[in-house]
Amino acid sequence: MSRPSASSSRFSRLGLYLPFAILALFAALWSGVWAFGARRVGEVMDGFVAREAMRGRDWICPERSITGFPFRLQLDCAKPQVIEKGPNGLTRAATLGGLTLHGRITSPGHYIALLDAPLTMRIDADREVTLNWKSARASFRGGAAGFSELSVEVIQPLVKLGLGETPDQRVNAKDFSLHLRRSPGEKPGSDLLLRIGEISHPFVDRFVGGPEPMTLELQSTAPGLLLDPTRRIEESLDDWRLARGQARVILAKATKGQAMVDVSGVLGLDAERRLEGNLQGRARGVDQMLNGVTRRMGLEMGGLLGRLGGTQGMPIALVFENGRMRFGPFPLAQLTPLY
Repeated sequence: MSRPSASSSRFSRLGLYLPFAILALFAALWSGVWAFGARRVGEVMDGFVAREAMRGRDWICPERSITGFPFRLQLDCAKPQVIEKGPNGLTRAATLGGLTLHGRITSPGHYIALLDAPLTMRIDADREVTLNWKSARASFRGGAAGFSELSVEVIQPLVKLGLGETPDQRVNAKDFSLHLRRSPGEKPGSDLLLRIGEISHPFVDRFVGGPEPMTLELQSTAPGLLLDPTRRIEESLDDWRLARGQARVILAKATKGQAMVDVSGVLGLDAERRLEGNLQGRARGVDQMLNGVTRRMGLEMGGLLGRLGGTQGMPIALVFENGRMRFGPFPLAQLTPLY
C-alpha cells in the first residue's frame, strides 16, 4: 500500500485550518468596521452638541455609552438634558427620563430612538410642562444632506401643565403619531401627517358640550420647506417665509362624538410670522358648540347655523389675516407669532 506524500498531508491540514483562518480574519475586519461606526457615532454626537452650543443650546448626555457589538450601534444617555439661553438671561430647559438610540451597521442612516418618560420642560420661572407616556419611540432616516424621514409614535401620552400657584391642567390621549418626510417633485419640500387619538380635557368637553374624547388629524405638504437638522427650525421657516412659501392643508379634521369639522386650504406666514391664509370645509353635529359660542357674543344663532347644510353639514370658512382668525365675519382669536 502506498503512503501519503508529505505535500498531500500539508494540503489536507491547510484545508482543515483555512475556514477558521478566514473566519478569524472576517471577525477582525468586522470588529474594525464596528469600531469605526461607533467612533463615527460619537463624532456626529459631539459635532451636533458643538453646533447647538454655538446657537445658545447646551445638550448634556450623562453617562453616555456606545454598545451593541456586533451588528448594532446603541447609544445610551441617562436623563439627557437641553438648556437654551434666551434673551435677557431667560433660560428654558428640558429633561428626558432616558434615551436609547439604535442603528444597524447593515442599514446606515436609519436610526430608532426609544424614549423613557418623563419629559419635563421648564418654559420660564412660572411655567412647566411634564409629559408622561406608556411607550414612545422615534425613527429617523437621513445623512449629511439632512433628513429624509422622521416618525414619532407615543402610546397613552399624558400632559401636565403647571402655571405658578394655579392647579395643574391635565390633558391625556390614547395615542400620538407624527410622520414627516421629504416630499418628491420638481420643488422638494416637506410632507406632514399628524394624528392625536381620543384627547380628553374638561375644558374641551365644556366648550363642545359632550364628554366624548376628541381625535385630531392633519395632513399637509409644504413645497420649498426643507428642514435641516444642522440648522435651527426657525431659520428654515424664515427662508421659506421670505420665499413666500405656502403649505397646502390636504386635511384638517377634528372628531368628537357626533360632531365633526373637516377643512382644507392654504396657509403661510406673514411678515410678523403669524399664520396667514384660509381654510374651507364643513362641520356636522356642532349645534351645541355653536350655541355656546354665539351666546357668548350675545346672539341666539347656534341652532340655525348648525342646521345649515342639512346632512352634508354646515359650510365653514376660516380666515387667517392681519393677526386675527375669523369664522366668516365673526372674530375667533388673536394670532401671535409662531416663533
